Amino acid sequence: MSIEFHSTSDKWVKCLSGTGTIRAVAVNAAEISNRLADRHELTPSGRKALAEAIIAGLILSSYCKTGEKVNLNIQSSGWSNQTIIDANATGEVRGYVLERAPGDIQLARNVGPWGIGLLSVLRTKHDEAQPYIGTVPLLTGHLAKDLTFYWLQSEQVNSAVGIEVFMENDRITLAEGFLIQAMPGATDADIGLIEEHLKKLHHFDSSSDIRSTPTLLLSYLLENQSFQLLEEQPLTLKCNCSLDRVKRSLTLIGADELRSMLAEKKDFEIDCDFCSETYVFTPAMLDELLRDMS
Repeated sequence: MSIEFHSTSDKWVKCLSGTGTIRAVAVNAAEISNRLADRHELTPSGRKALAEAIIAGLILSSYCKTGEKVNLNIQSSGWSNQTIIDANATGEVRGYVLERAPGDIQLARNVGPWGIGLLSVLRTKHDEAQPYIGTVPLLTGHLAKDLTFYWLQSEQVNSAVGIEVFMENDRITLAEGFLIQAMPGATDADIGLIEEHLKKLHHFDSSSDIRSTPTLLLSYLLENQSFQLLEEQPLTLKCNCSLDRVKRSLTLIGADELRSMLAEKKDFEIDCDFCSETYVFTPAMLDELLRDMS
């Protein structure tokens, strides 16, 4: 059974400056991050990594068109071996973290908790056979900074990205992020004002009113500039796994492997990587699969 959890508080908010030269999106996703981290039974560092990646994936997907989706793939030497996030234009997201044992984390000096590695973004459109993929190295180990580099390198757009996750008693109390992009016609003065606010943002703790909603965060970041709210989208934790999908996956391993499993005369449990839902296959179900394949 696939999972679908509609958050009561998580959302993204998109806006455009009055001059049409600055566009921005801000995201809150603490509730979804906690729900998915609970399902995956992650450690505190794994929870924080998952929350950061969820924010990144949602920022990426917030400017997708209808029917588009993104897959964020982070392979790193820090918090995780690999982190995968799927997100789409309607605010649906799922993902997982393959945690690295604390003793196996390899961080160079002055490198953030993600370490070094690769960040890849796969964009898929329903009406196009070939998806677009952009890959950049993790240079700083800080996801927001490396995502900023991705936009400059792969999208050729000057951008500023912020991602912050606060935790208390191993629970995520705040997971927020933003993307601000300079559009054609943006002046140095426009960009300078935003840069000044970005520098001061880290002085506000997680209980600050500025951090309480995406709209207030945008209001602070774009202070002294008029802006128009374009969209307020509630977020959903959604995985499209199902028993039928798992059955189809099992048929791909071939009849010989299925016969080998059937010979063990026991139930097999198969977990979905994205949501940790467990699907149990009895010998009778495996036998039925084999008959259907013949």
